[in-house]
Amino acid sequence: MGILDKIGLGKRKFAAQKPKKAAAAKSGPAAEKTGAPKAAKLTAQNTRKSGDLGRTHLNLMRPIISEKAAMLSSEGKYVFAVAAKANKSEIRKSIESVYGVNVEGVNIINLSGKLRRQGRSLGKTSDWKKAIISLKKGEKIPGIIEAAQQ
Repeated sequence: MGILDKIGLGKRKFAAQKPKKAAAAKSGPAAEKTGAPKAAKLTAQNTRKSGDLGRTHLNLMRPIISEKAAMLSSEGKYVFAVAAKANKSEIRKSIESVYGVNVEGVNIINLSGKLRRQGRSLGKTSDWKKAIISLKKGEKIPGIIEAAQQ
């Protein structure tokens, strides 16, 4: 399956929508219904809605809820586990679009996974990335630390 088939522009999509030769010979309103869709309708289906977050929210894995994160939240800093390939600008855009706050700074930390043993077999947990988000003065992300304190 090609990439164009996945987004709906491939040969399979248009092959199913081509009118038959007998239907194309007809005239009148029945012939208009069997024809291929107009290009405007096809592009309107493939465009994103204006309120759609797209893929920016995929950079954020989860908020980190710990004692240290609770202390940092009083200073206007929040801690998140983020995607391993995300960079500072992507994380900033994700936080601003998902939570609707203004980000002042982003610090990221690469953490290596720990070695774990189960009997004779030795394994390792996944490496991960942590981001400390500093918000502008007076702004908060509601519900993250409050949920941990209950």
